[in-house]
Amino acid sequence: MPQFELANWLPQVAWLILTFGVMYLVVRAALPKVEAVKLSRAKVISDDLGHADTAKTDAQSVEAAFQAALVAARTTATKVTGDTKTSAAADAAARLKEIDAALAAKADAAQAALAKSQAKSLKSLEAVATDVTGDMVERLTGRRPAADAAASAVAQASA
Repeated sequence: MPQFELANWLPQVAWLILTFGVMYLVVRAALPKVEAVKLSRAKVISDDLGHADTAKTDAQSVEAAFQAALVAARTTATKVTGDTKTSAAADAAARLKEIDAALAAKADAAQAALAKSQAKSLKSLEAVATDVTGDMVERLTGRRPAADAAASAVAQASA
């Protein structure tokens, strides 16, 4: 192996010094730049994480406000719905009372007209019954009874 030959030691020492010299220069020149980039990236990442935490806190507060507004809106909607149902029920009840009153008035008027018609029919029926009674008595006996006698007989029979 050539590195173990003692006759060639001077070039080996020269290459050793040259190699370590280049490494020293690289470490002194390049490493600070790499370290600066590394620190810069760490600062950017730290700042971004801080902004993310702030945004997260803001988002949580906005979400809490949204949830509160949503609960308030639901409560208001429930109240308005209940009020509307109550109002509609009251309006329907009032309208139903009006309709019931109108129908009761019509029913009373119809019943009165029916009673009047019935009374008129009964009166007409009494006159017809009186005439028929007079005709029947005349056929049976040959003599026509007096109108008052036939009317009193019909009234007595219908009572």
